[in-house]
Amino acid sequence: MIKKTMTSIAALAFMTGMATAQMGTTDIAWTLDDFMMAFPDATPELFDEVDMNDDGVIDSFEYEAAVEAGLIDPVEGVETAPIDG
Repeated sequence: MIKKTMTSIAALAFMTGMATAQMGTTDIAWTLDDFMMAFPDATPELFDEVDMNDDGVIDSFEYEAAVEAGLIDPVEGVETAPIDG
């Protein structure tokens, strides 16, 4: 399961260009389809909960907030800039 998830995430990163090498950070821009690839057991309702501004995209700050809130587990290989605040 982990190998399949990591393969999916690697393919997602390559296909969407979500990973940028800037001081070890990643700029995330996950649509519902991207989110479901990264979290196969997730529901559209969870996506809506993580997408706090309801723009249809989960960005780095929403991802980090969801991880900190325990809504989702961190994805190996996805590092984001720390949230100030």
